[in-house]
Amino acid sequence: MKRRIMHRLHQEHGVELVEAAVTLPIVFLLFLVIVQFGWTVYAQQTVQEAARYGVRRGVVAQNNPGGVARVEALGFTTNAGLGGATAQVLAPGGVVGSNLRLRITYQPPNLLAWMGLPQLTVRGEAEGRMEGW
Repeated sequence: MKRRIMHRLHQEHGVELVEAAVTLPIVFLLFLVIVQFGWTVYAQQTVQEAARYGVRRGVVAQNNPGGVARVEALGFTTNAGLGGATAQVLAPGGVVGSNLRLRITYQPPNLLAWMGLPQLTVRGEAEGRMEGW
C-alpha cells in the first residue's frame, strides 16, 4: 500500500510543472496590468496637481506669470518622477483679474505595448485668476 501511494505521488510530479507553466504567464500578465494601471493613475494625479501648483505660483507672480506657472509645474512633475512632461500656457494672465490657464501633458511608460495597447496620454489643467498687489 505504501509503495502504491509513493509511486502515485512520483507520477504526479510532472503535473505540477505543467500547471506552473500554464499559470505563471497569466499571473505575470495580471501583474503587468496592475502596474500599468497604477502608474497611469499616479501620473494622472501628479499632472493634475502640478497644474494646480503651477497656477497657484503663477497667479501671485508679479512678472511673467505664465512663465512662472510653466516652470513651477514642470519642476513639480520632475520632482515627482515624471520627467518628460510638457506644459502649455493656454491663457497667460498678466493683468489683475485676468485668468491664467495651464495644461500639463505626460505619456506614462507603456508596459503592454507588445499586446497592442496604445500609448496613453494623461493631462491635467488648472485655471486661476490673477491677484493684484
